[in-house]
Amino acid sequence: MTHMPENKNDYRRKRINRMKRMIVSTVFVLLLFPNILCIAAFIRISGLDRQIRELTARLDGIAMAVSIEAQDPYGGSYAGNDSGALETSGEVVIVEQNEMLSAQQGVAADDYDEVRKVCLTFDDGPSANTDEILDILARYNVKATFFVNGKPGYEAQYQRIVDEGHTLAMHSYSHKYQELYSDMDAFREDFFEIQSYLMDVTGTKCRYYRFPGGSSNTVCNVNMKDCIDFLSEQDIVYFDWNVSSGDATRNYVSTTQVVNNVMIPVENNNWNTYVVLFHDAPGKETTVEALPIIIERLQAMDGIVIVPITDSVHTVQHILPDEENIMEE
Repeated sequence: MTHMPENKNDYRRKRINRMKRMIVSTVFVLLLFPNILCIAAFIRISGLDRQIRELTARLDGIAMAVSIEAQDPYGGSYAGNDSGALETSGEVVIVEQNEMLSAQQGVAADDYDEVRKVCLTFDDGPSANTDEILDILARYNVKATFFVNGKPGYEAQYQRIVDEGHTLAMHSYSHKYQELYSDMDAFREDFFEIQSYLMDVTGTKCRYYRFPGGSSNTVCNVNMKDCIDFLSEQDIVYFDWNVSSGDATRNYVSTTQVVNNVMIPVENNNWNTYVVLFHDAPGKETTVEALPIIIERLQAMDGIVIVPITDSVHTVQHILPDEENIMEE
């Protein structure tokens, strides 16, 4: 009898402890459940955001393609990050390389002028990605164009570009806008520096140039037509682009977006020439990943050949030469 009160107290204490544990467990679950819902919602939203970005890229490409459908078939606008009012110059009618290029592409020489040409061009290299890009091009037997800067230490990559039959072209030595566009003397000095550097490294006198930012850039302190006239005096042809991969942006661009940015204009327009802008630079891994997909889709299309920039390719230029210059050509 003397132990009953103690047993009742123990029982009551255990019961209270059980209730406390149940309350704590219930509170913990109630606190945890919203966190689980938040995590699940975040994952779902991230997936939807990615899908929205890819759909937006596709819709933007379709809208752009529709808006330029009536333009001249040799030009058009799809400039992406380095955008500007795009136009193209007249045809360059030098066809010495047609026979060689048509043979590489499996196209009869007589039909070469009639097929649509896609030029894959890479700016800003060489870089850590150059060898992988060249490996991919070699695997698909595709020739491209590399608009390079002056980068000592990449001599092997410059030479490999030339040795493997790609077009080596100039994209300024420094690529520093404030320096090379500060005045015409600076532009001339930079031009001769990249031209002589590439000659020293590869033995190649490059004939093609792409302005950093394109000829329609808005950061130049000099008149771009003065730069264009200077290049013409040096017997240099400059090329812009009419299709952009979109990889110039500092924001992340998915592999799918890069593919769509290139393929939508090609699939939706009947131009004679597509000059595609890529960047051969660090951090452009999705460009490298997209390249085999783009090549395979282009090679599967009828009436399309992938060629490097040569004198047989229609020039694509954002700023047209002066009318008097056209008359003199």
